[in-house]
Amino acid sequence: MKLSFLLEKANIAYDGEDVEVSLITDNSAKCKPSCIFVCHKNAGRYIESAKENGAVLIISEEKLSENCIVVSDTRETYSVLCREFFSRPDEKLSLIAVTGTNGKTTVCSMINHILEMNEIKCGLIGTVTNKAVEETESELTTPDCFELYSLLSEMAEAGYEYCVIEASSQGLDQKRLFGLSFQWGIFTNLTQDHLDYHKNKENYKNAKLSLFENCKNAIINYDDKNAEEFASVCKGEVITYSVISNESVFTAKNIRSEEGFVGYEMVSDGFILRVSLSLSGDFWAGNSLAAIICANKVGIPAEKCVYALKSFSGVKGRMEILDIPTPYRVIIDYAHTPDSLLQTLLSLRKFCKGRIILVFGCGGNREKEKRSEMGRVAVYNSDVVFITSDNPRNEEPLEIIDDILYGIKKTKTPVFIQPDRRAAIGAAIKKAKRSDIILLAGKGHETCQLVAGEKIPFDEREIVKSFIN
Repeated sequence: MKLSFLLEKANIAYDGEDVEVSLITDNSAKCKPSCIFVCHKNAGRYIESAKENGAVLIISEEKLSENCIVVSDTRETYSVLCREFFSRPDEKLSLIAVTGTNGKTTVCSMINHILEMNEIKCGLIGTVTNKAVEETESELTTPDCFELYSLLSEMAEAGYEYCVIEASSQGLDQKRLFGLSFQWGIFTNLTQDHLDYHKNKENYKNAKLSLFENCKNAIINYDDKNAEEFASVCKGEVITYSVISNESVFTAKNIRSEEGFVGYEMVSDGFILRVSLSLSGDFWAGNSLAAIICANKVGIPAEKCVYALKSFSGVKGRMEILDIPTPYRVIIDYAHTPDSLLQTLLSLRKFCKGRIILVFGCGGNREKEKRSEMGRVAVYNSDVVFITSDNPRNEEPLEIIDDILYGIKKTKTPVFIQPDRRAAIGAAIKKAKRSDIILLAGKGHETCQLVAGEKIPFDEREIVKSFIN
């Protein structure tokens, strides 16, 4: 697309040299000849690098160099330019967004599965994977604007009808979804997370609330204390769901959970439908209820939604039971907040016939406030605890562990300290007996560890198998 044409479509005045635009990016390292570099606030030091790599135009909020166009909001402009570059692919799709602290990946994956099982072409953009014509691993929960519109364009050209998108708080705050309109928005819950980025809970909540200003209709978890506030933002139809209250539009009643099975009755006024899932963990009930409601509202009969979920095999790193020949179980879960860790441990307790052996840590250069609470949750809900590293990044692992230990005062639960996560997993396996469950919490779908600026290959599935072999 010609530069002049692109800027005209984005309502940006330009009378400079015209070239064929190769790329739009806000990362100077990705710049290449004939690209546009969008320079966000406080990123002026990267302009020379962007030019050296071939950027022909700079977009910023102040005049930082020659051949620089000044705009009032670079994040909005970045999104608009990417959308126009790919010729507004979102207009050919019906979009569904899911936000919340926990459950986004699960709900999105279930909706995607239900629609595809009913022969509706549906794309998926999220934490674990991006599914368009091909399936690729994700780098961000909500991708960079250029990648986002590239994926939407691929879906639109392939004749997809729907796309379901995980909307992260950072993605919303950075306006990666700016300009998009969603047919349905789903709110799962709000607990403590990402305060290192948002600074306080109010900012975190407001980022997620902003999604519903652009949703025609909403599906809201009635059990969350913020439900009413989220519902009030949406101007269209609002449907509530619950696993504990009869006041919601839909309720999951009589939840039954054991290893490899979750069942409940989906109940509404004059309506009841039995749901059964071949999965482990109570949390699947509420998440599947939200997915069924959404798929039903886009036109699939509820009975067909429930039938489709019978073949849903779960999500990588979400209560993932490893297929290994041992008298004990090893489960990998992404639980990395106090609430998600608690819910996972409570679910395991319902079907664990032996001990729960927990291996967990906390990420480095992320909110320290939650570390001590993670420690408290661990010792009060497990039988044996190994405290180790997660992604230490540029922090010393033992300093992170000290923050976790601060929340553990007096406990009868055996606690072992092993900063080397591989060694901690090996020690947990050595300690396991028949009917025990080893929970490896925190990394979930991830297959690398971030240590001192390096990405080190670290797939817990392969590590477990190597110890057993």
